[in-house]
Amino acid sequence: MTTVEQIFQAIQTLPVPERLRLVERVVHYLADASVQQTPTHATPSPHGFLADEPELADEICRMAMDARKRDALRISETDDEGSP
Repeated sequence: MTTVEQIFQAIQTLPVPERLRLVERVVHYLADASVQQTPTHATPSPHGFLADEPELADEICRMAMDARKRDALRISETDDEGSP
């Protein structure tokens, strides 16, 4: 028998009001723990993985801008003919 099963059996011996208090306490504990683990900024940044590499981020941006200047935008076949 696992520890979880033993705990569950012990909980079943409690009166219903005590079980409900225990469940409420566990739920509040887990909710508080998840709030504390949430990052300070909820919106992930596309640059987050480059946070420690500012020179690399600058180089990637420079390469993208050079490519935009150099390469024409793609035109799909549907744009030329009006239908797929």
